[in-house]
Amino acid sequence: MNSSLNIAIAADFSLAEKLVTILEQSALSNLSITVIEAEKFSEEQNIRFNGKYVEQIGFDDADWADYDYLLFAGSLPQVTYVATAAEAGCIVIDVLGICAYLNDIPAVVPGVNNEALQAVRQRNIVSLPNPQISQLALALKPILQQYQLVQIMVTSLLPMTYKGEDKVRELVGQTAQLLNGIPLNEDQQRLAFNVSPIDNQEESIKDQLLLQKILPEFNGQFIEHSIQAPVFYGLAQMITAVGYEFNEVDIPLVWQQDDLLRYHAEQLMTPVLNGEIEENGEALPLLHISQVNTEQEKLSFWLVSDERGFGRARLAIELLQLLLEND
Repeated sequence: MNSSLNIAIAADFSLAEKLVTILEQSALSNLSITVIEAEKFSEEQNIRFNGKYVEQIGFDDADWADYDYLLFAGSLPQVTYVATAAEAGCIVIDVLGICAYLNDIPAVVPGVNNEALQAVRQRNIVSLPNPQISQLALALKPILQQYQLVQIMVTSLLPMTYKGEDKVRELVGQTAQLLNGIPLNEDQQRLAFNVSPIDNQEESIKDQLLLQKILPEFNGQFIEHSIQAPVFYGLAQMITAVGYEFNEVDIPLVWQQDDLLRYHAEQLMTPVLNGEIEENGEALPLLHISQVNTEQEKLSFWLVSDERGFGRARLAIELLQLLLEND
């Protein structure tokens, strides 16, 4: 690997740390890294790469011509920097999928539609879809290679981090407040010890279009429900796929051949259990599949991942590796 490559990572501290950690564990550990603070870091928040502190700067201090690749996970108002970096010749990985719905920007899930990377040089931008669609596509790809699906039903349990670290802090505060017997304000949205449906028809339509962009071989009905769960981290999805004559043996076998997936024949994986495994181990984050049930025309299964560690960080680094291999 060319150690002269310069990589910029623009993200909040939590995601930047995850991206750098996975870079260290990858074949790309000899790169030069600069962190751009998408949100101002506190004085004690410093990023290390291979044991050394990396340069941390603001967006306005970046000379995009100095970087070969930018992993962008900034906010919507900061998207202008994506275009500026791309025009300067820097290839941008849109980690949050902000540009994923644009027709002239490829949306790529590593291992699912790698061929779409051929279009990257049109704009020097490639988007990673949101974690809901990314992990769904990873699980569905091998199924679609064997079966025709006429309907996919998805119920997603979204953690607070899906709405940002501010919501995580709000959940922490509410949980402590209620456990101490202090009621919430009447006008305060109840997050702790509560679940609520997320009724956003526009987002569901966009997700359907995005899934078709990534998996054009699926042209059936797509039904999506999202529920806000009172957990800090961990995305869980219940998937039901309707098709013809499913075989309960060969689908798990194909899942087991993918390094990004972990199939559990006996154990039920949950966001909490996944978090404990990843916190205590040194393995890279994975997408876990369990609770598989098949009928003649119906297949259901349960997906769990750390949406930031896996759905954002690991898939972004996998995408970076693919770009370097194809360059």
